[in-house]
Amino acid sequence: MTDDTDRQGGEERPRQFFFDVAEIAGRTTAEIFGESEEAEKYFELFGRDLVTKAILQSPQLSVYHEAAKPGERVKPHRHGTHQLNYVLRGELIFGRRHVGPGMGFFTPDLLYSWRAGDEGAEWIEIHAGQPGVFLRQREF
Repeated sequence: MTDDTDRQGGEERPRQFFFDVAEIAGRTTAEIFGESEEAEKYFELFGRDLVTKAILQSPQLSVYHEAAKPGERVKPHRHGTHQLNYVLRGELIFGRRHVGPGMGFFTPDLLYSWRAGDEGAEWIEIHAGQPGVFLRQREF
């Protein structure tokens, strides 16, 4: 995403913008983490081939377009935000729950994992803020 913010009185404020997901460059987990010291940890958690397109990243809201190959999976993790996933194509399987096109999944910052179905999956991932990666359950 480009810097779509205005500065007013020292405060960054997002500007309106239009986008075409097809025109946003996607990056695989391998491309994002490359040869960094933490790379192997993230490859073990997310695999190498998950494709992420950042639509919006701000302190209040982050939105991503995600795509996974058939059978691709992620291990249990959470992001430190309220999160909503909306499936566009294929299916994501959360344990015994199959979530297909037009369906979604919400988590209030709890651990989750998934596996992509036989056709893979494509979805929009929305976070209330900027997500991190955490491997332990949130303390209440």
